[in-house]
Order: sequence, then C-alpha cells, then structure tokens
Amino acid sequence: MRRFLTSVFLLSLLGFAGRPAAHASTLRTPGPQDTIVVRLPNQATLMLMVRDAAQLRQLSAYHLDSLTTRLASYIKQAEVAAQTGKSDQVTMEFYPDKDQPGQNLPEQIRITTNKKKQTNRVDVALNKAFGVNVTHDENGKKSYNIDIDTKDPKTKAAGDTAKHQGKENHNNVFLRFDFGLNTFVNRGTNAGGGVPSLDTWGSNYANVGLIYAHHLVDRKHTRLALTFGPEVSFNDFQLRGNDVWVDRGGRTFTERAADGVQVDEARLLVTSLNLPLMLQLKLRNNRDKTTLTAGVGGFGGYRLSSSSKVEYTLANNDDDHEDKTSGGFNLNNWQYGLQAELGFHALSVFAKYHLNSLFQTDRGPQTQVLSFGLNIFGF
Repeated sequence: MRRFLTSVFLLSLLGFAGRPAAHASTLRTPGPQDTIVVRLPNQATLMLMVRDAAQLRQLSAYHLDSLTTRLASYIKQAEVAAQTGKSDQVTMEFYPDKDQPGQNLPEQIRITTNKKKQTNRVDVALNKAFGVNVTHDENGKKSYNIDIDTKDPKTKAAGDTAKHQGKENHNNVFLRFDFGLNTFVNRGTNAGGGVPSLDTWGSNYANVGLIYAHHLVDRKHTRLALTFGPEVSFNDFQLRGNDVWVDRGGRTFTERAADGVQVDEARLLVTSLNLPLMLQLKLRNNRDKTTLTAGVGGFGGYRLSSSSKVEYTLANNDDDHEDKTSGGFNLNNWQYGLQAELGFHALSVFAKYHLNSLFQTDRGPQTQVLSFGLNIFGF
C-alpha cells in the first residue's frame, strides 16, 4: 500500500498546477498555460500545467526525492491508525513545513484511509491557497479534486459565486395557485339597470396556472425572472340582499326578485383563460430561505364560459330551489389589466385589476373588477 500511495502522491504533486480556468483569477496567474504530459510504463499519466518555463523550474525547490521518503513514513502511520481506529475512516494531517521551516516543504499533507472499502486518499497542500488531492478506490479508479482555502474571504466569495454559476438564464416551470375575492370598482349604471351591489365576501376568485420562468438573474441571495404561462381563472360575482342577475332584451342588469321569493344566493360565474406576463423578484437570506418576493406585470385573457345561478325559497315553502342559466350575459369576451404581488417569507398576497369593463358598453353595468387574495403556490 505504501508504494501505491507514494505513486499517487507524485501524481498529485505534479498535477497541482493543472487548475481549471475558474480558479485562475484566484491564483492571479493570467495568460496562456504550457502543458507537459508524461506517460509512464504502468499506464499512469502525469500532467503538469505551468504558466511559463520559469514556474516549471521552481518546482525543483520542493525537493521531491526527500519528500517521497518522508511520505512513506506518513503512510505507515496512517495504516496503523486505520487498523487500530474505531471508525471506518481515519484522517491524519502532517505539516512538513512547520516541522522543518525554510526547506520549501509542502505546508500540509493529509492522508485518509477507509478501513472497509480500502479507499485511500492523499492530499498535498503546497501553500495556503490551494492544493490537490487524489482518491484511489478498490477497483483502481482515480479521481482528482482541487481544494481551495474556504477560510479566505476572497476565496469564499468566489465559491459562493461558483455555487450559483450557471444558473443564469436557467429556466423552469412551476405551478401557480391563487385564491381570493372579487369586488367591483368604478361602478356605473346602464340604461334600464341599477348599480349592482356586490357581496365581496361571497364573491370568490380562484386561479390555477402553469408558469414558465426565464431567469434573468440568479444569485445566492437574489433571483429575478420573467414569468408567463397559461392560467385558468374562476370569477364569482355574488349579489347582496334579494337582488338577482337578469339577462333580458339584449341587456344584463340586476333587479330585486319577485314578491314571495327569498334569494339565498345569486351569482354570476365567469371562467377565463389568461396569459400573464410578470417581472418577479425573490430575495433569500444566508440560510437560503426566501425573505421577500415581489412582482409586477399585466395579463390578457379570453372568456371561456359564463352562467348565472340563483338559490332561493318560496313563501310558505321551506323547499330549496335552484335555477341555472348559461349564456354570454353581454360580457366582454376579452379582458386585460394589471397585476402585482408582494410576499414576506411564506405569506404572499396578490392584486389583479381589470382595465376594461366587465360588460359590453351600454349592454350591462359599466364596472371594473378588482381581484385580491393569497398566492398559495408560485414563484
């Protein structure tokens, strides 16, 4: 095992300069790199990447021959610790540069031995900023990893950026579900009809959609995305008192029910297919938990269906009656407007304002719809 780990160490040490380009800025070694590849008879490959010939010559300062002898002693100690240790994995650290300062020895050598799987790992740190480690499993498969000092603030910041690097322009699809209430704003009358008196607490709104998010910015603490996708909205407009919806003579209006009729519920139900477009922001804390969400945008939609439902009882009769009528009710087929949402932690609220009237001009009450409530699922 000592011979094997010694070979692994040499490979690790010769490959220490082979950094991915992502770490070049951390080490401040810009410019082109030269590559030297050595194929050994035992099918092992040594690869060394240097900035220039001067950097290659500096490698001799590490005294690899004496370091190999020293490494054999370290490996022997690790073997003994692995056999006598209680855990399946034993890690030992050695500091040659501290033991013999001034000899250009590596700052740290870390050897990890797994008792059961016989997987051994040798890490060599040549300075405080970086090192290289090589892992050999029981099948002879090698894996390499570059370590950087995560205690360095600059290095940690680079690691945080790398963690989220590649998420920019990342796209995903999510389910959206809103639940709330409807109310009328800017209410007016039309010829032959009164002002509708809406029971806001009984006028429900529900919306379900499949939303596509195109990420414009995706960082550790900030996410900004453009979202759009089909939604199906269900609007319920319930009248107060004993009023009912009436569709007669090419007009839609509200009027009081006939004598002897006690109205329990009088609703106008409208189902629409909408396409929203929003710019949405999400902020996270250091624990990667959402703290604030905000969004603003608009929507456009088309009416899929509409109907009225009246539940009532007759005088001197306790039986419940229900009348349902389907039709256009002189509603505007197309609806469009503005919408916004704001959330803190797990709570998110929304508002949707229709810019055009719910009914066609002079064929129904001239009023606009405001929907508001909670966003259950969303961005």
